[in-house]
Amino acid sequence: MDTEKNLQTFQAKELENVHWYGRNGDFDGGVALFWTASGFLANCNAKELWAQIEADYDTLEPWAGVWVDGAMIARFPLERGKKWYLLFRKPESALDKPFKIELLKDTQAMPGDEKHFVCVHALGVPKGFDKSAFLPLAPFKAKIEFIGDSLTTGEGLAGASSECDWGSPWISVRTSYALMTAKALGADWRFLSQSGWGVISGWDNDQTSIIPPHYENVCSVAKGEKNENAGAKKANDFSKWQADFVVVNLGTNDFNAFRSPAKTASDGTVWKLRSESDGSLNKEDAKRFQNGIKDFLSKIRRNNHNAQIIWAYGMCSADFSEYIESAVEGFAKETKDTRISFLLLPSMAGESEEGRGSLFHPGSETHLKTSKALLSHIKFLEQIQ
Repeated sequence: MDTEKNLQTFQAKELENVHWYGRNGDFDGGVALFWTASGFLANCNAKELWAQIEADYDTLEPWAGVWVDGAMIARFPLERGKKWYLLFRKPESALDKPFKIELLKDTQAMPGDEKHFVCVHALGVPKGFDKSAFLPLAPFKAKIEFIGDSLTTGEGLAGASSECDWGSPWISVRTSYALMTAKALGADWRFLSQSGWGVISGWDNDQTSIIPPHYENVCSVAKGEKNENAGAKKANDFSKWQADFVVVNLGTNDFNAFRSPAKTASDGTVWKLRSESDGSLNKEDAKRFQNGIKDFLSKIRRNNHNAQIIWAYGMCSADFSEYIESAVEGFAKETKDTRISFLLLPSMAGESEEGRGSLFHPGSETHLKTSKALLSHIKFLEQIQ
């Protein structure tokens, strides 16, 4: 069946009542989705809603999730090529009821797969409906940006706790602390996260696996010709979207680097965050890490003039928290910035065995506790300002 013949179709960008989440790109008239939880929201009164999506990959396939009225109803891998996907068909008893439908990219940008690519080209409703099927959306109450690693990407939130082999099927934002927090706030969101990456080092002492150098670009972690043509390497225009809250959840992988073997780069350079014989952190390298935090906070503040910046840490372990807290509070004091704070998060150490996530990551229990802690902290900040 030729799906498109039965649909009234619209180019992705031409529908003014459709909201797009994330730092996205332009590709052949469509909207390229780079980061985790990028996608769109529509308040749709048509009987069905379809999306024409182009996807590509070599080894790390992109997954997408469909949400209806705030709840995930479907999650699936995207096929190679440009195809039409049915997102939602109304029950016969609810034909007069509009539904809020979201399509979200459920996987992060994949620098390890240069072909990894997702673009929404068009939306479609059955013949007989027109643009009026897309109803106006209520305004968001805030804007929130999440910067992090696998914990923000949602690694481990799909799949059994026994799954230990890394891959895109086990990555999902469906019960992630970040998405739960954004939805609870009624906020528009942006995610910038990469599994295994840190502030000055990745988990394996790879000093190129760090978020700060990429922060001021749209999504320069994404590789390949299609992503580049879609604008992934372009400078991000912060003037078009100023965050009210920026949540940074980084440091877990830097801490792991202190416990991991040295990394030899392609040019022969050896890099290692060092630990002492008694297990303590090398003072010089610990200071380097803290300076990295301060430098990144400076960059975030330079681009987000009035945001509450919250550095959150502790979902895997609180062992490193004193170094992060000292750096964050020290920077706030040095700059007299009263809108920067540190938040210690609940640890996965308290999870039940059934509640653990796959890939040795926190499960939904810890993500829910983290979201509650973050929401409480945000409420406190709002009260004291």
